[in-house]
Amino acid sequence: MSKHFRLAPLAAAMACACAHAEEPVITAPATQVAQVERIVVSGSREATSLRATPAAVERIDEAMLDARRPTFIGQVLNTAPGVYITDLGNEQHNTSIRQPLSYQAVYLYLEDGLPIRPVGLFNHNALYELNLASAGAIEVIKGPASSLYGANSVGGAINLLTAAPSEAPELQLGIQRSNDGYTRAEFDASTNFGAHGLRASGYVGTQRDGWQTHSDADKRSLSLRWDWQIASQLRLKTVASYNYLDTDMPGSLNASDYASRPAFSPNTFTFRNVEAMRLSSALESRWRAESLSTLTAWWRDNSTDQLPSYLIFDTGASAASGRTTDQHFRSLGADLRHREDVARTLRLIGGVSLDHSPVDAREDNLAITRDPASGRYTGYRVVSARRDYDVTVHSVAAYLQGEWRPLRGFTLTAGARHDDIGYDYTNHLTPSATTGAASGSRDYSHTSPSIGAAWDATRTLNLYTRYSQGFTPPEVSSQYGGALATPDLRPAVFDNIEAGARWARPDHRLSAELTVYRLAGSDEILSYTIRPGVSEPRNAGSTRHVGVEFGSQARLGSFEVMFSGAWAKHRYGNYRPSSTLDFSGKDMPGAPRLLANAELAWLPGECARIALEGQHVGAYWMDNANTVRYDGHTLAHLRASWREGDWEIFGRIANLFDARYAEIAASSYTGSGLRAPDKQDTYTPGAPRTFFIGLRYHFGGTPPEASTTETAQTHNDGVRS
Repeated sequence: MSKHFRLAPLAAAMACACAHAEEPVITAPATQVAQVERIVVSGSREATSLRATPAAVERIDEAMLDARRPTFIGQVLNTAPGVYITDLGNEQHNTSIRQPLSYQAVYLYLEDGLPIRPVGLFNHNALYELNLASAGAIEVIKGPASSLYGANSVGGAINLLTAAPSEAPELQLGIQRSNDGYTRAEFDASTNFGAHGLRASGYVGTQRDGWQTHSDADKRSLSLRWDWQIASQLRLKTVASYNYLDTDMPGSLNASDYASRPAFSPNTFTFRNVEAMRLSSALESRWRAESLSTLTAWWRDNSTDQLPSYLIFDTGASAASGRTTDQHFRSLGADLRHREDVARTLRLIGGVSLDHSPVDAREDNLAITRDPASGRYTGYRVVSARRDYDVTVHSVAAYLQGEWRPLRGFTLTAGARHDDIGYDYTNHLTPSATTGAASGSRDYSHTSPSIGAAWDATRTLNLYTRYSQGFTPPEVSSQYGGALATPDLRPAVFDNIEAGARWARPDHRLSAELTVYRLAGSDEILSYTIRPGVSEPRNAGSTRHVGVEFGSQARLGSFEVMFSGAWAKHRYGNYRPSSTLDFSGKDMPGAPRLLANAELAWLPGECARIALEGQHVGAYWMDNANTVRYDGHTLAHLRASWREGDWEIFGRIANLFDARYAEIAASSYTGSGLRAPDKQDTYTPGAPRTFFIGLRYHFGGTPPEASTTETAQTHNDGVRS
């Protein structure tokens, strides 16, 4: 596809044609929408009014997903206040929610409320193990949610809610392509057979000959959901998911290459290969009007084999070293949850959860050849085994939450969860400083409390406050796969205090929200960079994360305006990684003070939408010593869509003004001695201006409203009925 085609004239033509369409889509009047509460699921693990939820929960609904046609989950999540997900290429990423841009285990990724990975096996890229085509909605809980969901839900939890089967047959087929070699074909099919509802959704994506060298990829995702209404008060929901990613890894660049040739990659053979399969089945019984019991069982099978770019280190003009890392885990787990309405004003939710996950891991040392003239790594051979071990991760948890409504419009919640986590480790090599610790076991336990209140101060104003605690134990990779044979790591604990306000006009045409928070971490586990690509986990004495998250949405005639953002300060309270280095009181690296996202959309008719989006990432320090700075960036994106009957054409221009920017920038400079930018600073370049165009066919169903401002959601798990 030519890089010279332009989407704006096409969008204008579509708008004019749509203004004269003969069969406009019928939408519910504003007075009807105003009668329905906005519902979220993740705050209490059951459908609950957002106004009764004392937590900052953001919901990306079907209308937003439909309007944006995302090829990467960050394209929709980055519209939520205080949420920023970098695009590291081919669905790889890292995340910032009440934390700096982090690779650490301070987030929890869920599918229908179930962690997609067991505790101790966090992967900052793990959102590529979700099938975005299966989403009926996505919810984000900001701040610790450990009292219901357990470890790692510290900065936040991201919960993809699979779309439920439709009442009548539906089919959607779509294809889109970019001028940069990306092609994506997707489908979504659903039907209902009496007591049985079925939905299948998936996509195939390929990247070839992109703007950056050594960046090809293949992605395949498939999800199946079966809902069986066994009896009037008994339902079984089964979800199967398969996600496969095989991608080249171009890696980051030094300062000179980033400035002069951002499309360059020194790598020719680095790769990441991921295969993630999950099966879960939830039996839900409403055996009394006041009760709901749910028994959920799950199985996971996940493998990640890679020769990663970040584990290649120069050792001379024509030589380098590197490592492969292979990990495979299987899981069996179950969760038994019961909700009881003890009285009209009191609800209790309690449960127990079990997870058993054996893990196989191996790392091999590599000798790599390098061409000094081009700077490229040209080949490798396996030298020796670095690590070869098994770990069985087992966890047992019990949780209880109470919701009391002593007054109309006033809700008090309190809860706690106790987690016991164990690692049983077997080293298949002779223990040493390079091959790992001797076989043994480690156990961690923690009780995470939470208490909050929500109050309808007026018909349009809702206030809430919450205290919650989160924790994260040392990761398996930190404990057994890092540079230290036996790191002395302690679980990290975080205390969160927040207060917020949500306001909306009765017709939902204007709304706003504001949250302030303070998240204090003790023993936060950080990756201390010794030099680029070489790091080890260490506990920081204390950290402080404070911020303000804000958002607003408005519908003004045929225009929509959405704005969201966050101002935050992330600092070390006490961090002395060595006897000669003290970063106490410094800003943490990768921590923009300001994140902002704004969109202006024009809906000239019922079947067209044209939107201009602006995205700002503020400046931040690249190093712990606060001496190397990334200046931040601002991007613009343009989208347009037009639907006529069952057919829809859509397109977008990403990075409209072709800005030069970095998705993430970092430095290992410690603030002392001479600084060497080409040896200590790294940049992951962002993509240049890119054009996408697509076509979609719809059969059956009701099109979502063209509007993407807040609308009511009444279903329990992201349905598209």
